[in-house]
Amino acid sequence: MTASELRLYLIQKINNIDDIDLLLKITSLLEEKNYTVAEETSHEVNEPVIEYKKSKTKNIRIFSEAEQKKINLALKQYENGECISDEEAQIELEKWFQEQEK
Repeated sequence: MTASELRLYLIQKINNIDDIDLLLKITSLLEEKNYTVAEETSHEVNEPVIEYKKSKTKNIRIFSEAEQKKINLALKQYENGECISDEEAQIELEKWFQEQEK
């Protein structure tokens, strides 16, 4: 597959994506250029490199813009009570598994 063919294939795939998180991840990958150039035979895409800033006592993790948006959304959902306890989640999972076995 040539670079042009691969580009067209990716454009078609991206046009069919509705998952905003996946689109943000693709955008982050392309904008930050935090990927390694793989050998021709390799088809793996690496996750963006985690950024740390050094302080006198410890490393501090710096979140990407996409990660920070997800964190902020999760905090807002928690504050609005849009979450369930671990026990409730386990019960729901057990019910789902039982339904799948039928």
